[in-house]
Amino acid sequence: MKFVPGFLAAVAISGVISVSAAAAEQPITVTVDQQKLNLSSSAPVKDQGSILVPMRPIFEKLGLTLVWNSKTGTITASKEGLTITLQLGSKKATVNGTVKQLATAPKMVNNVTYVPLRFVGEATGKSVVWNAKANSVEIKSSLNSADDKGISKLFDQYVSYSNKEDYEGFISLIDPKSPLAAAATAFKEQMAAYDVTTTISRMDIIDIKEKEATVDVVETTERTGGAFIPNSTAEYIYSLTKNDSGSSWLISNVQIQAVQYSLPAGALEAKITVPAADEEQIKAVLQANTDYTNKEDLTGVLSTIDESSPAYKLSGQTYKQLFNSYDLESKLESSKVIYYNDNEAAIYAVMTTKKLKGPQFTDNRGETVTTVKKSADGKWKLVQTYSLSVKPLTN
Repeated sequence: MKFVPGFLAAVAISGVISVSAAAAEQPITVTVDQQKLNLSSSAPVKDQGSILVPMRPIFEKLGLTLVWNSKTGTITASKEGLTITLQLGSKKATVNGTVKQLATAPKMVNNVTYVPLRFVGEATGKSVVWNAKANSVEIKSSLNSADDKGISKLFDQYVSYSNKEDYEGFISLIDPKSPLAAAATAFKEQMAAYDVTTTISRMDIIDIKEKEATVDVVETTERTGGAFIPNSTAEYIYSLTKNDSGSSWLISNVQIQAVQYSLPAGALEAKITVPAADEEQIKAVLQANTDYTNKEDLTGVLSTIDESSPAYKLSGQTYKQLFNSYDLESKLESSKVIYYNDNEAAIYAVMTTKKLKGPQFTDNRGETVTTVKKSADGKWKLVQTYSLSVKPLTN
């Protein structure tokens, strides 16, 4: 969603500064028309965002006859009126002779041939739905075409209005009775502040009823101008409702499942002009935040965060929990101001964090970018930190 990285994310994922946690993933399960696919001998795997499964169980479950040519690495699956051909290592496949581009190529895993599940399911005319919460893939017979088209139209309009910065058009897609409607002013402010391009790379209808639907969407936003915000790829679960006349779908709620931030192209290499005094203060407030965190000085930590930030109150709660659970040591290895515009800036940083005491914790090196703001008294303070990457430290 165009505004999530700067606004709804602060509400939906707490806007917490420099604190993150990941739960252990459940095994991936696959169902075909509510029947679980038996993959006990060879589990599904993730590859560059795609799910791959062993070829034989999925083709047979979908009623296709499989022919495997081990010499050429060619897979041919067919039934009346349909022939699918894939090849190991190739991102090109054919459906009834028409060439299709694959997101991920078939590959061999432990001497078992794996194929991209979404492509296979959709090639047979079924819908393929990724349920992030359950870590499962549901392959279903085609949905009601009118509702399917209506939901696709909603998200086409959503992308179009977002990229055109058409506020009235965008708000017309929000259910006026939903909690999102109350955020209209904030949407308008963010539309004025940020320039980003939004694209949707995946849309799965998880559930659909007469007047309600649940849709899993993966969106990418890229900054093109305006105030600084990192690029993002995020997965959202949208709740939809029909309008009063029942003629079209509206957005009634949205929940963030996962988000990955990245720097706009060239941001680290770009040469920007920053007054020396401001650059020194911006780096100093980030260092102060790190020092106060190491001392577990909550008052000091909060003194480095802008009071108007959505993260301010929540950060107090989060840091208090962190200090009660862990004794950590963070070290700021490097930092660089990558955006500056009078009273606003963004600073990229590399930091290590090591556990001294507490429950299980993986020592790590993380890359972040933090937006900062100059207050009325001329002091720079942190607004929001976005995690770009976290890697375990190796001895």
